[in-house]
Amino acid sequence: MGSFPKGSKVTVLSIDGGGIRGIIPGTLLDFLESKLQALDGPNARLADYFDVIAGTSTGGLVTTMLAAPNKDNRPLYAAKDINNFYLEHCPKIFPQKK
Repeated sequence: MGSFPKGSKVTVLSIDGGGIRGIIPGTLLDFLESKLQALDGPNARLADYFDVIAGTSTGGLVTTMLAAPNKDNRPLYAAKDINNFYLEHCPKIFPQKK
């Protein structure tokens, strides 16, 4: 694990859990990433702006989507992909309790 020089700024993105409610941070993160892309270009990803991205439960799934690298060591998914993932896979990941 890398270290940061004393007094340097460390940026952390923490994403809460909450099952299917992962759509809420997905929507907010999509909005944030779109604003960053408007400033820095279409290839900007949230992982480019944070030193640490962490989450619990469903936030961990979102974290993985934002930080997992592709073959070019760029984020595999964009924030705009999160909600589509949830809508498609949530019934299997978070089945309804009977």
